[in-house]
Amino acid sequence: MNLKRKKKAHQVGLLGRLMAKLPSSWPLLYPLYLAAQLDTVEETYASDRWPKEFDGLKVAYVSDIHYGSLLREDRVRSLAERVNALQADIVLLGGDYGEHSDGAVTFFLLKPGFKAKIAVLGAFGNHDRTLPEKNAEKIAQAMRQDGVIPVLNDAYLLSRNGKQIAFASADDFFNGKPNLEKLAALCEKADFTVFFPHNPDILPETQKMPGGLFYQLAICGHTHGGQVAVCGKAVKSSSIYGNRFLSGWFREAGADILVSNGVGASGLPVRLGARPQIHLLTMKTKA
Repeated sequence: MNLKRKKKAHQVGLLGRLMAKLPSSWPLLYPLYLAAQLDTVEETYASDRWPKEFDGLKVAYVSDIHYGSLLREDRVRSLAERVNALQADIVLLGGDYGEHSDGAVTFFLLKPGFKAKIAVLGAFGNHDRTLPEKNAEKIAQAMRQDGVIPVLNDAYLLSRNGKQIAFASADDFFNGKPNLEKLAALCEKADFTVFFPHNPDILPETQKMPGGLFYQLAICGHTHGGQVAVCGKAVKSSSIYGNRFLSGWFREAGADILVSNGVGASGLPVRLGARPQIHLLTMKTKA
């Protein structure tokens, strides 16, 4: 199942660049102020499928940074420091590092220095794949130079005392070439798989696979929680499914799903009803 659904990534226009010059530290300019905040959401995730050999594993998730005219280098450095202070075992970077493919390369050439006790893994988002044929390897190379392992239609396997868990990610659903069959094969022998594609819109496609779901937990970004949301609904959704995967926890087809609001903003440096966030999950076996 090779999926490809081309969609133009939102770019920052003149209005966005002008608004980015306004002070984001003033609560009176609330949508700009909120976009510059950042919550750390710490939770325990328990599953009866999670191997007890990995109990206590800490997984941090960071998505939708959108480095560029709306989020400058100083906030990138501050973000990396905040993530590193969590002392996670695994850090998952969920994609959309810059405003476009070249911006993603520049982001990693800054060497933000995300750290984890075991590995920092990087997915690819739709903004990263605006030039999919040209820049995929350049982004991957820049990732490696900053100590990040690129996960593009691939899986990172972790073994302990005869048990194995997998962290898998597909290429971007909109602008990349995701290969779900390959991922299913890579994760076939894993006792538990965390699937972290950028866009949750790919999840219904996994539910159509003849072999069933190859993962037990999916962690995604992309939606920004709507970025501007009223009464729990996005004013303009970035998902083809509207508000189906807007923000937070869901359960579908026997799998748990977490959709993050992400860190940055797209188009305009504003947020409303969708606070920026990163996540720290402590993984445990359900009693």
